[in-house]
Order: sequence, then C-alpha cells, then structure tokens
Amino acid sequence: MICYKEFPHTDVADRAEELIDIVIRTINGEVQPVMSMFDCRQIGSYPTTLPLMRAFVERMKSFEGRDGILSVSAIHCFPYGDVEDLGSRLLVVADGSKAKADALATKLGLELVAMRGKTTPEFLSVQNGVDKAIAIREGPVVIADPADNAGGGAPSDNTNLLRTLIEKKVVSACIGPIWDPIAVRLCFDAGVGARIPLRLGGKIGPDSDTPIDASVEVIATIEDCWQSFGPTQVPLGDCVCVRIDSIDIIIITKRTQALGLELFRNLGVEPTERHLVCVKSTNHFMAAFGPIASEVIYVDSNGPLRRDYRSIPYKKVRRPIWPLDDHVEPKLVF
Repeated sequence: MICYKEFPHTDVADRAEELIDIVIRTINGEVQPVMSMFDCRQIGSYPTTLPLMRAFVERMKSFEGRDGILSVSAIHCFPYGDVEDLGSRLLVVADGSKAKADALATKLGLELVAMRGKTTPEFLSVQNGVDKAIAIREGPVVIADPADNAGGGAPSDNTNLLRTLIEKKVVSACIGPIWDPIAVRLCFDAGVGARIPLRLGGKIGPDSDTPIDASVEVIATIEDCWQSFGPTQVPLGDCVCVRIDSIDIIIITKRTQALGLELFRNLGVEPTERHLVCVKSTNHFMAAFGPIASEVIYVDSNGPLRRDYRSIPYKKVRRPIWPLDDHVEPKLVF
C-alpha cells in the first residue's frame, strides 16, 4: 500500500506506476516488501504547495530507492471524517527489513509531529480576506473558501463570501462553484440575456447561511459541463453564469469543488482577466489556480468545514489526539 504524496493530488498516475512497479518486482522475486506505520496522533492539513510540506515531501522521496527503502507515504488524514482511526500517519515500505522500515517510519513520523500547527496556511475572516484582496493591485487574487468545500462534504451553497463581495461592491470578480440545481433550472428557462429575480444558495441548512435575493442577468447556460483535475475530467452537470453588478457567479448542478479553470471558462468567464477569483475548495484548486494567481488568500467562512478542528463535534475518533487533546502519545503501530 502507498498513498498520494501531493496535496492537491496531482500525482495519481505517478503513484499508480510506483505501486505497479513494486508489485511486479515482488511477483518476480526481486523484492520482499514489509510495511511499518507510525501514528502521529494528530489531525491536520498539509498542503504540499506551501514551503514546509513541500520540503518534507522532497525529504521523504529522498529515502526511496536506496538502502532497501521502496516507498514512503505521509498519510495526511481527512479531518472531517469522524471515524476511530482518523489521524495522520507515516508509512514506510522496505525490502525485507522490518527494522529499517520501523526506524525510518519513526524518524519521519516524529518530524511530522514536530510540524504540528505549522503546515496549515493562514486563514482570515471573510471580511478581512476580501479587504486584503481588494487592496492588492495586481490580479488575479484567488480567494479560497475551504469551509464550504464540497470535496469535504459541505453543500457548496454557502453565501457568506458572495454576500460580502456584493456588500463591498467588488468589481471584476467571479466566484464558483455554487451548487443550486433549482437556480440553474430557472436560468435555463429564462434564457441567456434575461434579467430575472433569483433566490440563490443558502438552501441546504443553517451552515449554508441565508439565500441571496437579487436581480440577476443570465450570462451563459451550458449543458453537461466538466472541469479538469490532472488527467481526469470531473462532471459539473448543467451550469449557468449569472451576473450581480460586476460579479459573475458560476452555478452548478453536480456538486463538486473548484478544480480546473474550465469551471469559469465553460461559461465565457476568463479568470486570468479578473481581479478577484473566488473558489470553494481547500487546496485541490491550487493545481490549476495557483499558477495564475498573483496571491492566494484563504478565508474561514461560516460554512460547515471549520478550520479549527476543536470546534468539530467528533464522536467516534480515538482519543487522545491533537489538537483536541494536549497530551498525546505518537507511536509505531505496526
């Protein structure tokens, strides 16, 4: 077993090739894989697009292919999965020597423990994040809203960030995706060029915030859209773009997070030409949006996936675990 090394997961094909190579070598009798797992006893977020985790991943990879080490994986954990085994791990696969695998898993696992609280990007309030973005002269400035990330289980219909853009009368902005199949159907029925009263977002529950009621212009309607994520295509379903003042809003029918630039380009919105590009995603957006951004700002909206894990009502996770508990015992588990 091996895991993704990158977050965003841009290394799907690379990891598949790595796994198949080890399997074939095992079948041919060239290697005898043994695995060791170190449990860091922590919940965290580890974007490899930031310097600290970028360096750690490169360090992990430097051990592979020498001294009998076949593969090293940092298992990031999914912070919003309330299961007993939630948490970060370090997995090492070695050729025949359990002692070597144990030693390296423990060494790198403790290094990951020492990075607690340092790997997550800075998060601003929505108000402060938008103010900071407006003050940056060169665009596009990308604002990410991880708390309403459909990839983590959120509805993707929270209106907190959109309402702030409207209230601040932001110009040259686009935001997406907002999941609202009802709004999409109404816009299809109205047709491109129509101006209609529309109730947008805020439908699924309290963490969706309240709906936006506005007069919108229907800019574009497209059936069966998709966006790219690495070598794959992710369906978006029927999509529309509506405009409120000078803010273009991408509304989708197949719930997913922002991944590829096609999310906007499908509907004639060119993100490189906007001052503010607002996306609902934790870090997968960085593969496509990071390279075009003059700066990336993360905000913590009032969506359900809060960035302070201590505010999440875990019921099944095995305790103690950081940051829910102060005193934890990282250890080799196999």
